[in-house]
Amino acid sequence: MRKILSIFSLIFLFRVSHAQTTWIRVNQVGYLQNDSKVAVWVSKEKKNVSRFEVIDVQSGKVVYSGNKIRNMGKQPAFESSARLDFSDFSAPGTYLIKIGETKSVPFKIGNDIYAGASEIPLKYMRRQRCGYNPFLRDSCHVYDGITIGDPDGKRDGRYYDVVGGWHDASDYLQYVTTSANAVYQLLFAYGQYPDVFADHYQANGDEGANGIPDILDEAKWGLDWLVKMNPDKDTYFNQVADDRDHAGMVLPTRQKVDYGWGAGKERPVYFCSPKPQGLFNYKNRSTG
Repeated sequence: MRKILSIFSLIFLFRVSHAQTTWIRVNQVGYLQNDSKVAVWVSKEKKNVSRFEVIDVQSGKVVYSGNKIRNMGKQPAFESSARLDFSDFSAPGTYLIKIGETKSVPFKIGNDIYAGASEIPLKYMRRQRCGYNPFLRDSCHVYDGITIGDPDGKRDGRYYDVVGGWHDASDYLQYVTTSANAVYQLLFAYGQYPDVFADHYQANGDEGANGIPDILDEAKWGLDWLVKMNPDKDTYFNQVADDRDHAGMVLPTRQKVDYGWGAGKERPVYFCSPKPQGLFNYKNRSTG
């Protein structure tokens, strides 16, 4: 009986969440006390808003009522939108914004909001690691990969070790261009502000200092994979896997997509070439 009630509760929550038609977006990092502060309200319905409230999360009390609103009209995916300006409210604390029954997630106001912010993107990057994933304490895609689409016609079907790097998204494809850009941004950030990056993690992403700033460990993780994707002067790969990876929302360690070499085994590695790479209808738009 308890299981049945739990199932009905989940169904109810699912329906309620999908009945929501308005949302309030805030800067989840927070706002500096004397900086401009703007939130965004969006709705699936055609209407305007004229007032909003800022509520102290700890006390539950309204601490600011605002009417500096710019109704912005229809936007992609939304019938109505508005910018909510509360720049003249500067008291430090944790708040949420409310319009009617719609609430934002909690956010902070304070001059210390960026303390530790450099850790946030690095935590994300570690969670996106392919091969050994320190967040899951497990490995994935350890058989990558088999070459497809050699423009010279000599290297198709060969195994190349391209394990590593980062997943591009939850479909677990991997691209040289996005990975190279990520490496550049990491190194650029470190070059601009070397003193803000700490050393809390080892090179493989597990907890524990290793004497190297974590941002450089992460950049090297990407660089090592980029070297694998350009293993010699005549071989330059562009992409690992294709849209067949869109096989459901599963953790990377449990993914069992079959590219023809067995479920959860090798994935295809595509070359840079003058023509789009891929098999069947799973082709990219790369032209080398």
